[in-house]
Amino acid sequence: MELYKLKICLMGEPGVGKTSLIRRFVYGAFPESYLKTIGTNVYKKEIKKNGNRYVLMVWDIMGEESFRQILKTSYFFGSDALIAVADVTREDTLDAIKDWVNAAESVINKKVPIILLVNKADLEWKVKEEQVKKIADEIGAIEYMFTSAKRGDNVNEAFERIVEAKINE
Repeated sequence: MELYKLKICLMGEPGVGKTSLIRRFVYGAFPESYLKTIGTNVYKKEIKKNGNRYVLMVWDIMGEESFRQILKTSYFFGSDALIAVADVTREDTLDAIKDWVNAAESVINKKVPIILLVNKADLEWKVKEEQVKKIADEIGAIEYMFTSAKRGDNVNEAFERIVEAKINE
């Protein structure tokens, strides 16, 4: 059984639920209180796929635009996959995804799998699936999914899918 390490970076505007998605995936829990990410946090989780072990280093970044420019080089450098996160209740967070992906790709300098997650699907939707599909196509996402960190909808599936995409490159 081989051991592989993968760096997966989440990105998106403040308050879209990046940290909540990570905590749901890593710990199986949903934080009821909102804690704004300051700087970056790195979470670790091991999964088994195809007879191999994968240690996922999941990077969580502060969503502020000014911070994106300051940290993008160190944050995105060496990324194996990207998870772009928008909020189903805020259209502007979906529109901002292209800027996040451009910032990441300018540092990574190679094609990596990208998945687009539209979080908070348990709340009233303000974006339409057609909008999500359009953005997913524009950023070259392998897939898009509607998630709920609160209920757990599609959270594990999203991380599994991004690992599968990296394995099958």
